[in-house]
Amino acid sequence: MIQSMTGFGRGAAGKGANRVISLIKAVNGRFLDIKIRGFDIDPGNEKKIRDLISDKLTRGTIHVNLELEGGEKTQSLSFNKERFEAIEAILLEIQKEYGRHLDMGNIVNANDLFTYMDAESMGSNELIRAVDLACSEVSKMRLSEGEKLKNDFEERLTKLKNELGDVEMNLPDEFQKREEKYRSRIAELLNGPQIDKSRIAQEIAMLAEKADVTEEVVRLKSHIQQFQSLLEADEPTGRRLNFLLQEMGREINTIGSKNSSEKIVNYVITMKDETEKMREQVQNIL
Repeated sequence: MIQSMTGFGRGAAGKGANRVISLIKAVNGRFLDIKIRGFDIDPGNEKKIRDLISDKLTRGTIHVNLELEGGEKTQSLSFNKERFEAIEAILLEIQKEYGRHLDMGNIVNANDLFTYMDAESMGSNELIRAVDLACSEVSKMRLSEGEKLKNDFEERLTKLKNELGDVEMNLPDEFQKREEKYRSRIAELLNGPQIDKSRIAQEIAMLAEKADVTEEVVRLKSHIQQFQSLLEADEPTGRRLNFLLQEMGREINTIGSKNSSEKIVNYVITMKDETEKMREQVQNIL
């Protein structure tokens, strides 16, 4: 089943100050591009997160936002009593020894007296678990969106096949009309008693062969069939679907360029319109 590249997921793990929330938003991207924001995490945990996302989400631009429940650092604030007392003792000693009073506020800041829980003090399991849960939600949404895209593709493929069937049905009549037109035009240009009818027949046959689109029709039917098969695949198929649509577009353009029939051209315009809409949609396929 095809999947969309867009999706959103939320995962949470841990308790109290150690409770971490992972928010993941996936959007279109040619390759896998993982962007991690939030509180700082150690390189080992970051690698685990990137490996997990690479395995579960495969492709797209993945925005990962890591949060501590209640806001970063607010629940884990604590007073560093030992540091405060050590600094105060040194300042008293300076005052006794040198008779000079130093204001503690001028030589320390909040980070010297207060400590916060950082990413390194958080359990690795909670962090990875939260990201894993968010990835699972993204995958579910991707599957749901993929089902909608699949239905849209199937409707357009049906319309393509119908239009192509009309082209095939009208080709014999259009071929005969074209041949008669060639004969009439050549007769006008070579109006006279000395006309080599066999030569005219050869020229008409050559012109008709150049305008024949049988091969293009056969290839286009094959591409449509392959496209339908890939819609049922259990692996990422976005790049192959995009390639097939490019090939389908080439065959449709060739059919149009070889035909001057208004009827055939109208079918070609409809097919081109459908394939262009499909090419826009396929950019969102994993």
